[in-house]
Amino acid sequence: MLKFRGHFHRLSLCGVFAVVLSTIFVTTAGGADVAGELPIMVSRFDQQVQVPYTTANGLPSNDVLQIARDDNGTLFAKTSKGIARFEDSSWVAVDDSAAAGLFPVESPWYATLAEHVSRRGMVRAVAEHEGEIAVAAENGLFLGDGKNWSLTLPGDERRRWAPIDVRAVVYDRDGRLWFASPQGVGYRSDDDQWTLLDGTDGLPYNDFTCIAAGPKGIWFGTKNGAIRYSDGVWEFRQGRRWLLDNHVRDIVITDDGNAWFATAGGISCIQFRPTTLKEKAKFYEAEIEKYHRRTSFGYVNPAVLSAPGDKSTAVPTYSDNDGFNTGLYLGAMSMAYTVTGDDAYRQHAENSFRALSFLSEVTQGGPHPAPKGFIARNVIPITDPDPNQRYDLNYDMGRTKRDSLWKIIQPRLPVDATGKWYWKCDSSSDELDGHFFGLATYFDHVCETKAQKDEVRKVVRRIIDHLLANDLSLVDHDGLPTRWAHFSPDDLNRNSAWVAERGLNSYSILTYLLIAHHITGDPKYRETYLKLALDHGYGMNGMTQMRLLEGPNSPGHQPDDNMAFMNYYHLIRYETDPKLLNMYQYAIRVNWKYEKPERNSFTNFIYGACSLGKTRTDQWGEVDLSPPAECFTGAIDTLQRYPLDLIEWPMSNAHRLDLVEMGDHDGHGAPIGRRVDGYVFPIDERQETYWDWNPWKLTSGGDGMRLRPGFHYLLAYYMGRVHGFIAE
Repeated sequence: MLKFRGHFHRLSLCGVFAVVLSTIFVTTAGGADVAGELPIMVSRFDQQVQVPYTTANGLPSNDVLQIARDDNGTLFAKTSKGIARFEDSSWVAVDDSAAAGLFPVESPWYATLAEHVSRRGMVRAVAEHEGEIAVAAENGLFLGDGKNWSLTLPGDERRRWAPIDVRAVVYDRDGRLWFASPQGVGYRSDDDQWTLLDGTDGLPYNDFTCIAAGPKGIWFGTKNGAIRYSDGVWEFRQGRRWLLDNHVRDIVITDDGNAWFATAGGISCIQFRPTTLKEKAKFYEAEIEKYHRRTSFGYVNPAVLSAPGDKSTAVPTYSDNDGFNTGLYLGAMSMAYTVTGDDAYRQHAENSFRALSFLSEVTQGGPHPAPKGFIARNVIPITDPDPNQRYDLNYDMGRTKRDSLWKIIQPRLPVDATGKWYWKCDSSSDELDGHFFGLATYFDHVCETKAQKDEVRKVVRRIIDHLLANDLSLVDHDGLPTRWAHFSPDDLNRNSAWVAERGLNSYSILTYLLIAHHITGDPKYRETYLKLALDHGYGMNGMTQMRLLEGPNSPGHQPDDNMAFMNYYHLIRYETDPKLLNMYQYAIRVNWKYEKPERNSFTNFIYGACSLGKTRTDQWGEVDLSPPAECFTGAIDTLQRYPLDLIEWPMSNAHRLDLVEMGDHDGHGAPIGRRVDGYVFPIDERQETYWDWNPWKLTSGGDGMRLRPGFHYLLAYYMGRVHGFIAE
């Protein structure tokens, strides 16, 4: 049985999985053991979420000093301006007498403790269990019975500590004694044996302030975040997503396992809400409908907030990647329709298809018409402020200082023929990747009638014919290629400026042509595809993408990795020629080995869809391409951890003890690193929640003023469902 953070159960391979993979023409391999575990049944799991409380919720002050609960389970908070009691989801100011005895008072044995311990150092914290008293003191960890005290020197099989400046002690529900000190964390089990844990064991941080035990594990407060330890797994909670202030002063855990943190910014409660992957999908879908629809076409976009964290002020904004994002959302809704049969998903998909197709219609005519089939990056209603004031000639000249190949074009956002829309030009290869991914997925999963399929064929033809008519480039309204959408052999094979993009762009144009042939059946697209793949070496170009040349333990360039896997998804599933499949399978296998430490749900499921049960043969022999079980369990773990709060709050892992620094690999000055276990930090401990963002970054900016849509979760979740990897 596979087990990874949730409860997974073994089931036989479902029929839909076999149907979806039936088009892959590769030898069946020895992946039967993995396939026999699929789909993985994911039961309910605990979703963590912060509920913040401030003066707006009744606290006398946000400067919360301590928090406690009485024998009845009622919570009390001590603030710099008085005491408050928690009642019916809010706080009510009360007289100090209401919390009498809850906050630190001297115990009967405190005098002997002070005599033996305090005279040699400050007492930090005290805990009692079945007559034993544990003392966290400046000069060590002391145990006693109220009269007699002894210094404890904990040790395990690897080491022995003489801890000093012990910050906190607690007994958990099983009677185990825990302590926290700058040396690390230790606990004593029933047989009087100690286990010691530090950064090499995954402890994230060690500047402790307090400790608390509950049914969901042990919580540690620090001066820069909160830490949970449960069943050998460490979780780090830092940043506004989790805490109102990173300096945790006190912790109380209630019977339901929820953890309450006293901070200088108020009280943060991290709740454990039982949920399912499907329920999370519903949450993100509702959020998109409420906050992220832009224009009458319903483009899915990030939303800008006018007050930090206040989603009620959300206004969706345009980006350079409206087409790319809408293509991914179209793919998610198309797969959702296949999985559920719910007509609402079909309607979302049809609307998104219309939005996507408009981007290759709006560019026609008007004062600055583009050649037929050119796609816009985005559209903006003419009633909005003129965006060209932002993208004027000074903007272009500034960009050329950083990029000598930057395209100078004015206006950057022409007005369309109707006079109702600005449309943004200089579109890129990633926009095309998004379009073709969405169109192909929509065609395969939603289109049933000839009329529906013909609409997709029309859109695909005009875009791909534009590329064929313009030497495999996107040509703008000025008659010149855009900055990034270059796919011709002269550029990719004979122009040194395109060395870095050679492999990725080779596979991109092959994907567009293969999808065009799949959708239209027109042999000219297959002919061009084969000529590029074989005669011009594009099939081999993709086997030497820059990501594949960088090797393991490198974060690569995340947007390129994401686009590469989008290409693999259709190249491998549509192609039947063994020679070409051999090339594509080599590329995806090597690429995924480098992606593996990221536990990226999207790339993992694509690798599974393309490689499960397959082999590849070359002069060195036969290679089993089947992904290991962790390809699926890692993807599920990431989906479970995927945060509900998608506001861009500043976060940092740069100070962690379990960090292995890797240097600046992305060339942008950002610190890069991973955990001591070889994997990136989990998705709920970093800001990067898009599959094409860099999860190796240690610090992320943000001011709480931007809300991201959760369509990346939806895309990975429904891909896992449609391919039979997960079930609920």
